[in-house]
Amino acid sequence: MKIVIIYDSKTGNTEKMAKAIAEGAGKVAEVELKKIGEAFPLTVMAEADGVVFGGPVYYADVSNEMKDFLVHVESYIKANKKKIHDRPAAVFGSYGYDGAWIMEERLKARIESLGYQTYDEVCVLVDSDVKYNEKSLDACKKFGKEFAESI
Repeated sequence: MKIVIIYDSKTGNTEKMAKAIAEGAGKVAEVELKKIGEAFPLTVMAEADGVVFGGPVYYADVSNEMKDFLVHVESYIKANKKKIHDRPAAVFGSYGYDGAWIMEERLKARIESLGYQTYDEVCVLVDSDVKYNEKSLDACKKFGKEFAESI
C-alpha cells in the first residue's frame, strides 16, 4: 500500500506535521512526501492508494499555493481523464489564530470535488505547539497511522 502526503508549508510547522504523519503512516504503508513548490509528477497521486493533503491556515482557508495546486490537479484529471474516484484522502493543517475548522471543511470540499473520499478525522495543530512542543506531533503520528490502517 502506498500513501502520498502533499503539503504546503511556509514556516516549517506544517512540514513538521507532514513528516510526523508520514512516520505514523509508515508503520503500515509505504509513504512519499511531496511539498508544493517542488517538482513532482502528478501521476504519483493516481498511483497512490491514499493521499493526505495539508497546509497552513490563512484567513480561515488553505494557502493560495494549495488552492493553485488543486486547480492544476483538477485540470490534469480532466485533460488526462485520470480516475481517482473512491480513493481515500485526509486533511491536516497548522494555524496561528483561528479558522482551522473552516479551512478543514473548505479543503475537504475541494478534494472531494476531485473525486476523493475524505477521511472523517483531521489533524490540526496550533503553530506554537508544533514549534515549541514536539510532543504535540504525537497526534500527527497517530493520525497518519490510523488513516493508513483505514485504507
